Amino acid sequence: MNLPDYYDIEELIVRSLQGNASQKELQKLNDWRSLSEQNEKSYQLLAKIWARKSPEPVALNYHKLEERILAAGFEDAQDDPSPQLKQSLIYKVAAALLLLCLVCWSYIRLIPDQPSLEDEEELVVTYNPTGQKSKITLPDKSVIWLNAESSLSYLKGFSDSIRHIELAGEAYFEVEPDQNRPFVVETGGISTVALGTSFNIRNYPEESAIHVSLLSGKVKVTDRNASNEVLLEPFEQVQFQKKSRVLKMTQLSSDQVSTWKDGIISFKACPFNKVIKTLERSYDVEIDTTGYTYSDWNYTGKFDNMSLEIVLTRIGYSESFQFSINGRQIKIYNDRG
Repeated sequence: MNLPDYYDIEELIVRSLQGNASQKELQKLNDWRSLSEQNEKSYQLLAKIWARKSPEPVALNYHKLEERILAAGFEDAQDDPSPQLKQSLIYKVAAALLLLCLVCWSYIRLIPDQPSLEDEEELVVTYNPTGQKSKITLPDKSVIWLNAESSLSYLKGFSDSIRHIELAGEAYFEVEPDQNRPFVVETGGISTVALGTSFNIRNYPEESAIHVSLLSGKVKVTDRNASNEVLLEPFEQVQFQKKSRVLKMTQLSSDQVSTWKDGIISFKACPFNKVIKTLERSYDVEIDTTGYTYSDWNYTGKFDNMSLEIVLTRIGYSESFQFSINGRQIKIYNDRG
């Protein structure tokens, strides 16, 4: 059997547990799980962590935690006849655990013997579920607004030479100047380096590109797996295509990319699926679209802290649909009037 390409297995696991994986991706994941008993154990361990995720910020010692989870999850790994394969698997799972940590899989609930919060290498993790945004002040006084279904992690106190952040989802950054410590944000294979700037990064798993938008100062965006890099000036944006790994520069006409932090939802020539997903993420609802057949959208609109009912009413008038609301369950269907 030809082995699938597993360079993105960590992201594939995340997408499957979030319910965002396609049938082709699920088949690819199932093929990987069926290759060995250890692969299946890896997946089951990560699924257990996902089931215990918590919206509360946590702080933990990564290296001690890694040792405990690996020991707990692979106590019979010594039966593996191939030391190289065993080492490769451990590194792969360790990388997956770190990625899962970025989407706030609460190891504190999984490990009863928690590491001391006074250890040097504490990893602070913040996660926002759907419908929730938060404002975070970092140890260097930089400020981050974290969007819904997003997470970030960083070492408590940073280091003497770098301020390093890991992001999954979307966040807006206002970076405190520090010439001696660059501010580095890593997400989805790219690094964004700044000194004193304000910028927005958007990287959701269902979207085909990562967007880095600069509002003030300067930043450098680099593809970590290649030599490609671009320098952004204010009101410029770079789009990183996840499949082709192409960096594409565009101009921003306004600061609309960051207005989400103020409760404003903006759409500009957006397709149907993106509009629906944004509403689900922003209002913490589930939208059933099976009764609606006209989904070829190019929708533009702006909503300033409006209720979901008003938003749906206005979009429905433009795109010809009706809707019903039952708690968190929303149905939209064809306008027969």
